[in-house]
Amino acid sequence: MNSKGQMGVGMLVMIAVAVIVGAVFLQSIAQSVGSSTDTITVSNESISTVVNGTTQYLTDYRSISDVVVYNETDDAIILAGNYTITNNVINPTTGALCVSILPDTTADYKTAWEVSGTAQPLTYIADSGSRAMTNLIVVMFALAILAVVLLPVVKETMNWK
Repeated sequence: MNSKGQMGVGMLVMIAVAVIVGAVFLQSIAQSVGSSTDTITVSNESISTVVNGTTQYLTDYRSISDVVVYNETDDAIILAGNYTITNNVINPTTGALCVSILPDTTADYKTAWEVSGTAQPLTYIADSGSRAMTNLIVVMFALAILAVVLLPVVKETMNWK
C-alpha cells in the first residue's frame, strides 16, 4: 500500500479470493451444521415384515418421539401397548445407532406397519451445548470473512504501517 491512501491491485485480488473461498466454505459448513442440529419429521416409514416378538429396526434414525404406528393394510392406529420402542440401540448388523421396535408377542397385527413421528437423524448432535457451539462456529466464520474484507480498509484509512 502506498502513502496516498490507495489500495493496490494485489490487496483487492487477495480480498476477492478470500471472500469467494470463504463464502464457499461458509455454505458447506452451514449445511453440515443444519443437518446435525435439526430433527426431522418421519412420515409413514414402512416396516414390511412385522413378526410378533421379533425386533425390527429403523436404521436411518438414532431416536424417535411422538410415535404413531399404523397398520399398513387398513390404516388403523396400533395402540402403544402392542409394541415397545427403544432409542439409541446399536443395530447388530451395521453397528450404527438406530431405533428398535419390538412388537408384543400377543399383538394381533402381523402385517406391515407404518411409523410416523419426530426423529433425530444419525448425524444429530445429542448434547444441547454442542449444538449451540456448532451454530456459533458458523457465526464466527462469517464474522472472520467480514474482518478480512474490512481490515485492509480500516488499516488504510487509519494509516497503520
